[in-house]
Amino acid sequence: MNNFLNEFEERFRAGFLDDLKSILEEVKNEKVYSCALGTDSDFVTLFLAVNTEESLAKHIINMKAQGLCNSKEDEIYYRWGLSEYQYGDATHLNHISKFLYAIDNVFDHKDEMIKIMSKVVKETNDVLFNQFGQSKEDIIFFVSMTDDDMAEELENQSVIQMTNAKLVDDFLHRYQ
Repeated sequence: MNNFLNEFEERFRAGFLDDLKSILEEVKNEKVYSCALGTDSDFVTLFLAVNTEESLAKHIINMKAQGLCNSKEDEIYYRWGLSEYQYGDATHLNHISKFLYAIDNVFDHKDEMIKIMSKVVKETNDVLFNQFGQSKEDIIFFVSMTDDDMAEELENQSVIQMTNAKLVDDFLHRYQ
């Protein structure tokens, strides 16, 4: 299975960097606050989603106009709910999903995969972020599941591995 993890790291690094650069170019006049890696409960899909302060503000205004944002809790959901993120619809990480579907019991390797994703995020040079007016140190990175009650636990575990320590505590207490 070591070959699987090596290939996953290679594919993830290439796809993550390509997608991240593309999204950062798209949002260069906005302030990125979060970069999330989405998966499903089987760990066979993978996508990148990014949100900015500006896109969040617009989204909340739109949701309020539709009567779908009526409380502070709703606003917190729109800030952190992966399915509400505004950037990342066309990610190359979908190609990794095709690779993952061909592997038996991918979920058994989720911990190693999260470590690999964390390593890649940590190793991504701040220069990439700076060239688009962002600072990696100001962005919260985490992994989330779109279809499982364990999403919050996964988010909390992964944010610690991926994100600047000064931002982690606020994220961990986001729903309190």
